[in-house]
Amino acid sequence: MRAMKMLPATAFTALTLLTASIPVAMPVNAGTGIQRCQSADGTTVYTDKPCSVHGASTAAMDADLLTRIAGEEAMAEAHYDLVDANQSLAPAVAPGRRSAAAGCARSATQLAMDLRGAFALGDINRIAESFQWAGMTHRQGQRGMERIDRLNDAPLVDVQYLDGTLGLAGLQLADASDTTIHDAGTGIMQLWFGEGGSQRIVDLEVRRYQGCYFVSF
Repeated sequence: MRAMKMLPATAFTALTLLTASIPVAMPVNAGTGIQRCQSADGTTVYTDKPCSVHGASTAAMDADLLTRIAGEEAMAEAHYDLVDANQSLAPAVAPGRRSAAAGCARSATQLAMDLRGAFALGDINRIAESFQWAGMTHRQGQRGMERIDRLNDAPLVDVQYLDGTLGLAGLQLADASDTTIHDAGTGIMQLWFGEGGSQRIVDLEVRRYQGCYFVSF
C-alpha cells in the first residue's frame, strides 16, 4: 500500500452541527460559496468547488446550516485578526501521533488529536488506528482502507468534533491544552482539507466502543 504524502500543520476554523429541527433545504449557498455533495459511496463532502470535481453529486443544504456557516466564517476571520496582531506568539509545532502502546482514544478530543497527528505523519496505518473496524469483514475492511487512502487528495488543515447530543454547544475544538474528557456520546468528526484556496469537509461518525472513541465512514 502506498504511503501518504506529508501534510501541513492545522488551521483554526469552525462549523456547527445541525439541531434536531428540520429547516428548509437549499441546493447551493451563494453567500459562503460552500455546497454539500454526496459521493457514490455515501461520503458527505462540503466544498467550495463543483461536486463533480470530487466525483459526487450536489445535495440539498439546510438553510439553518448556511446561516451558521456564514456566522462561523465571520468568527474565524475575527480570530485570525487577533492572532495576526499578537507578535509574541511562539512558533507553531507540528503535531505528532501518540504511540500505539498508549492505547485507544478515551475522549472525543483525544480522538481528534490522534487524527490530526496521524495525518501530519502521513501514515495511513496510524490514521486507521482511529477508525472502528469491529464487526467488519475482510472485504469491508479493505474498502475502508481504500477510502482512508483517498482522503489524501489535499492537505488536512483542521479536525473538529461536533457532539450530536449538545446542539450548538457541542462544538469541541481539539487542542493539546484541553485535557477534559468529553464523554457525551456519539457525534460527528469533521476533517477539513484545503489547498490552493479551495476547501472541502468530510464528515465521519464518532462511535464509542468498549470505552474507546473511534470514527467510521
